[in-house]
Amino acid sequence: METQPTDGKLTSIERDQVLDALKEIQRKEQISGNTLRRVMGCSHSVWSQISRGVYRGDSDKYLLRGRQWMIERASRQEAPASGYAPTHVGNMVMAVCQQAWEVPCIGLVVTPSGAGKTAALREFARRRGERALYIQAGEAYCSKQGLILEIAHRLGVKDTTRSTSARLYRSIRDKLADYYAGGEGSPFCLLIDEATTLRPSALNVLRNLHDDDACRVALVLADTARLDAELSSRAGIAGGYEQLKSRLGAKFLMAADAAIPAKDVKAVIENVLTSLGFTGRLDRHALDYLCQIAQAPGKLRNVVYRLHAGWRLARMAEARATFSVTELDYAAGLVGAKRLFPNTAPAFAGGEGDPTQASSAKKAG
Repeated sequence: METQPTDGKLTSIERDQVLDALKEIQRKEQISGNTLRRVMGCSHSVWSQISRGVYRGDSDKYLLRGRQWMIERASRQEAPASGYAPTHVGNMVMAVCQQAWEVPCIGLVVTPSGAGKTAALREFARRRGERALYIQAGEAYCSKQGLILEIAHRLGVKDTTRSTSARLYRSIRDKLADYYAGGEGSPFCLLIDEATTLRPSALNVLRNLHDDDACRVALVLADTARLDAELSSRAGIAGGYEQLKSRLGAKFLMAADAAIPAKDVKAVIENVLTSLGFTGRLDRHALDYLCQIAQAPGKLRNVVYRLHAGWRLARMAEARATFSVTELDYAAGLVGAKRLFPNTAPAFAGGEGDPTQASSAKKAG
């Protein structure tokens, strides 16, 4: 199917093409009808009627959303998101999660932003399958009610919109107790990222799930250095904050100014370049350049974003990305960073600059 965005109405042929394509994706990848109707912004009944060809309303506004979703989806697949790259930081985070899960106890992970914490937490949850849940707390789930609702929803607890927090908590506890089976099974593991945003009552909910002998949930709290500072200074949490600290049986505390090892940078580079389909070899100067930007605030995330930016700029110029220093430095503008070599000729415009300048990158800017 030729997927070009359009405004207004679809022809009958286009309508059939979009519907057939959506059904084919649903069949091949076993995507639920609930997912598709959310993509298109319609109800279960409307999607059911559209898929059967009996809907009497204006189906074009829903199908156009579905077509745009397929266009964006295809674009993402051209440059798949990089997966998990094992690094020193990632291994330490995974070890904390493993320790918390096996004991079970409460784990604490503190790293600078962009050091690989979130990727490792997500990877641990992926490996544990249905026995682990990763939640990025943030402002959406920082309250007791918000956190309980999110956990209940992610665990498949029914009627979450009609139940009180107390009833939902009991449903969550009962569901997690089924996994634990009185100690005969493995405990469930909750991985809470951006944990600094959690309100005291939400922290106590998590501690209560850990303390409950019926479920003995393993818990990992993760964030930047401010989490450790707040856990050390904040007082007066209802239910006994000291009780939470005494259960910290696994910790990884990384200093904010800690250097990212070159080995970790190489692992991330290899992972990203593989995901982009790049089969060439990154030269030593480009590696030095990327190792340098990995030490700035943002850490390894700087490397990931810069490689993707270089790849996209090359595509826009209808050129093949080589990920030279010139290209990587030119791509700084796409991620809001400063160029280290602003006086070199722009990449993808006929001037390659002097990539050997990367040898002095550590002295620049």
